[in-house]
Amino acid sequence: MAYKLNVKGVYARATRSASVGGIIKRNGRWVSGLGGCIGLADPITAELWVIYYGLKMAWERNKTNLVVFSECREAISIIRNDDLEYPIAMLVDMIRMLLGDTWTSMDIQSTHVDANGGANSMAGYYLDHEGGIPEMDEPPEVISHLI
Repeated sequence: MAYKLNVKGVYARATRSASVGGIIKRNGRWVSGLGGCIGLADPITAELWVIYYGLKMAWERNKTNLVVFSECREAISIIRNDDLEYPIAMLVDMIRMLLGDTWTSMDIQSTHVDANGGANSMAGYYLDHEGGIPEMDEPPEVISHLI
């Protein structure tokens, strides 16, 4: 059975800042997660960053049988598109380099907001925090009721 990585980038218009949240689960159970504020970014860039951070976390933890779920179809399209005119082509290249590694199985799919509650809550929670993108072995209390 594949590991599932749900990701979400959140954008606050008032401050133009963004945060990210990602959760790896297997058989519906928490495996690991990440979350944090990434600073100034637009919504698409935030989603691309969380996909990158999530893939990197999964790879480093040897979770190579993975399905990534994102609500942002535009970010998925940018990753799959060969046209690198997008303003953050370097980030897209970093994602593609990770995807080019030897995964046992890898897929990126779109999901509905209702199926992405934990990642949404993590990203929203970290919007007002500073201090990098920590990885977590246990779910933070703010989302424990969703896991």
